[in-house]
Amino acid sequence: MVGWIGLQAQDVHFSQYYYNYHNLSPALIGHFDGDHRLTVNYRNQWLSVPVPYMTVSLLYDTKINLPNNGGQINLGFGLDYDKAGDSKLNMSKLLPNIGYSRLFGKRHFANVGISPSIAQRRLGTEKLRWDVQWIGDRFDPKVSSRETYATSGDFFLDLGAGGLYEFALTKRSRIMINGAIFHLNKPNQSFYSANGTKSLLPYRYSGSGQLNIGVGGFLDLIIGANYQSQADYKEMLGSGMVRIYLNRTPGQVLNVLLGCNVRVDDAIIPNLGIEWKNWLISGSYDMNTSAFKSATNKRGGPELAVQYVFKGVKPIGIYKKCPIY
Repeated sequence: MVGWIGLQAQDVHFSQYYYNYHNLSPALIGHFDGDHRLTVNYRNQWLSVPVPYMTVSLLYDTKINLPNNGGQINLGFGLDYDKAGDSKLNMSKLLPNIGYSRLFGKRHFANVGISPSIAQRRLGTEKLRWDVQWIGDRFDPKVSSRETYATSGDFFLDLGAGGLYEFALTKRSRIMINGAIFHLNKPNQSFYSANGTKSLLPYRYSGSGQLNIGVGGFLDLIIGANYQSQADYKEMLGSGMVRIYLNRTPGQVLNVLLGCNVRVDDAIIPNLGIEWKNWLISGSYDMNTSAFKSATNKRGGPELAVQYVFKGVKPIGIYKKCPIY
């Protein structure tokens, strides 16, 4: 896959963005081949510096087919947790998702989705240091910081919405585009809310595209693009991936995924994955190329995505064994 990503520090961030569906677009909920899906994303960033970042994301999604070819209802429930820095600033977020999708003809597919989420931020003060606590040339932790903030922010509602369109040329060759807007209600997440101070989370815009091309009977080429922006923060992430079919026997599927992502002006990210039966396991590693590499020694951090898809057996139906005379 290929992508372009842009985001602000407050938002969950994954180099393998294409496996973190609910943070890429609510329209991707229920967009998979199967009945139920479980996905886990884990990232540990900047292990070589004193204040690493740790992010975990979980998602369960499913779909309900409507009668008379009326499309399908897509349902999902996600959980995000992120912790960073000396303050141990962390965010816990529950993300219910609901959407609707429909197939038009045999090749056109459209999906819309919304995500009304609830979240809270917390921080710890044990390792924080303030200017007023420096007495001459020494630090005195007994001196008051004179700060009056709370260690946990108020719970806040966070709204997101997205849309998706896919055109299928063949089963393995298709193109998909999708877009989303997050923080539609610009939630306040201030730690000083008791003083009337507000800290509004700005909109995050996400637009992406993906192209799958089947090459012969043993190889898929997967490319795409994703761009996101949030206030003054922007990021572009590009990648290319190939899927190599080692075993296409139903029930014994085995594929290898090889690729490399490039976060523009920031990192090179090789990745390796395997698809076995209903499992997907994919890992990547950020090699920092920005000016921050002097602190990270070019080491960004590892990332892991694990996914399992439940596929039920479809009923065979009723057939006549012989004609009735």
